[in-house]
Amino acid sequence: MSEQEIREGMLLAVWDEPPLDFDPDTLIRRVEQKKSRRRALVGVGVATAVIAVASFALPGLLPRDRDSQLGSDGQTSASATPSESAEIRVQRIGDKLAEKLALTEPTLKEVYSDLKVGRSGPSGTQVVPGNPGDWAYWGYVYLTDPIGPTALRVEATRFGFSVQSFCASAVLCRDVPQKDGSVVTEAEFTDGSPEIARAETVRKYPSGLVVKVSSFAYNPATGSGVRQTVPVHVGVLTSLVTDPSVNWE
Repeated sequence: MSEQEIREGMLLAVWDEPPLDFDPDTLIRRVEQKKSRRRALVGVGVATAVIAVASFALPGLLPRDRDSQLGSDGQTSASATPSESAEIRVQRIGDKLAEKLALTEPTLKEVYSDLKVGRSGPSGTQVVPGNPGDWAYWGYVYLTDPIGPTALRVEATRFGFSVQSFCASAVLCRDVPQKDGSVVTEAEFTDGSPEIARAETVRKYPSGLVVKVSSFAYNPATGSGVRQTVPVHVGVLTSLVTDPSVNWE
């Protein structure tokens, strides 16, 4: 008889024999644990089935008029929209300006806006809350061109606007009437430098609202970043204030 046959014969002889460290108590505990776990799973399955059946049966048990009323209430709440706040409206204006500027000047990068509800003081730094019906807004459209980051200043106020005073020191100043009755005034200033140091476009509405978009030879948001000339010239500023997708009023 070979060694392999002897090994197989011994395995068959002890196949049903328990191991030497066999503990019957441990075996019983494991069996009880499996039985408890099985009963728990069966209970969860039954509860889930009951809930599922109830969810399908409940709509049929409700009165039809009540069901219709629930549906109408849901439609009413879904269709109702809250009134637009001034902040959301100003944010939309800023987004449209940034979008228009990015399309007009494709070489610009990181174009975004930050407009605030309020009224910019004559000095351009003081901000006071606008009264209902007289609210306005101001802020910046930030951009990065090949020279570096800078910004355009945006103001919408109801302060008095004088074309004579505005154009007093301009090297270029002209009015461009619009079909809606508003008047756009384009101006460029050197401010003592050989290049255009400031470009501004103002749109005055019959209602008294005055919108101004300005480009400077520095970053008006930080007061730094001096450059030789303005990053955006007056023609682009005019395209911003006359963009039909921007609802200024």
